[in-house]
Amino acid sequence: MTTLTETSAKEKELNSMSMITTIVVLVIVTATFSALIAVFFIRAEKSEFWQHIEVPRILWGTTAILLASSATLEAARHKLLRHDRQGFFRWTALTTGLATLFLIGQLIAWFQVLDSGIVMSHNPHSWFIFLFSGLHGVHIVLGLGGLGYLLHRTRQEASGPRYQMKTRVTANGVSIFWHYLDFLWLVLFGLLALWHR
Repeated sequence: MTTLTETSAKEKELNSMSMITTIVVLVIVTATFSALIAVFFIRAEKSEFWQHIEVPRILWGTTAILLASSATLEAARHKLLRHDRQGFFRWTALTTGLATLFLIGQLIAWFQVLDSGIVMSHNPHSWFIFLFSGLHGVHIVLGLGGLGYLLHRTRQEASGPRYQMKTRVTANGVSIFWHYLDFLWLVLFGLLALWHR
């Protein structure tokens, strides 16, 4: 029979492996977006590529929604640490709903930009709205996959310390990825909304 000490040691080992995997993924994500941000600054130096555009107001709201989703996910994780499966499920479901609202808001922003008459051929700067929000949205969808997996694992009561341990480890990895996506969006949105050449 597995002792509490052995279970705790195993969980630490799994958390370490999960952390390494998460760091590798975040390094790749950071490198990708760093390259795009570098292109953003290079293009900003060329007047023919740069006319400042007003970002759709809805992006301010979606930014607030994304920050709220990070707070609800953290609340969910704390419920899981207290072995409150139902509380974790509810807070994670709320996080998933907020993330879905964020993506819907991003799509609405795309249509607003297109309807405004600003097109990429007349203002190449405008394509950064689509590029930044689209690529970030793809990563949000990946994060939603992790949230969906956690919802599936905690939808019903599951017994056994091993099952619960793996759920906690997965929740830690997903939450780190999710919080990083929040930070990344703040950087991208700050560039879109506030940067003037």
